[in-house]
Amino acid sequence: MFVICLGIAVLAVAIIALREPNGHVAAQVSSSSVGKKTSAAATPSSPSRQASRSRAPRKGDTKSTGAAGTTAKDVPLIVLNNTTVTGLAQSAAQRFEQGGWTVTRYANYQNDIVSTCAYYDPADAAAKAAAEALQQQYPVIKRVKQRFAELPSGPVVVVLTPDYS
Repeated sequence: MFVICLGIAVLAVAIIALREPNGHVAAQVSSSSVGKKTSAAATPSSPSRQASRSRAPRKGDTKSTGAAGTTAKDVPLIVLNNTTVTGLAQSAAQRFEQGGWTVTRYANYQNDIVSTCAYYDPADAAAKAAAEALQQQYPVIKRVKQRFAELPSGPVVVVLTPDYS
């Protein structure tokens, strides 16, 4: 009898594990508070963004494995708020942009993420270097990890958790 109960328990755990690969629960991105950004070329009234694209490299800029002259900061970011703090993704996106990064989107997010993390797309050669450079510039980003399937598609997705300040 004990062996049968143990077998059923193991089967239940296996089914749950198969439904939640990598230990992540399927997440929901809230579309009600999604912010979309447009590129500098589409908004000629934003000279500061255009200027940041044509500036000379500064000390601390990290070269990516992309085309010559491309820095890690040229890799676009998506910022997700995995907290109950209203507007955190938008304020973090502004902070990253002030630091020279391009944020293409920000939104609310719900998932079991341990700490603030920059997830990179392994299919994009420059994404890991960009995520590491972002973490170096903003140490509040505790981890850099390969992205998992439930995240929105993008080279670098930053998920903010309550440890972000």
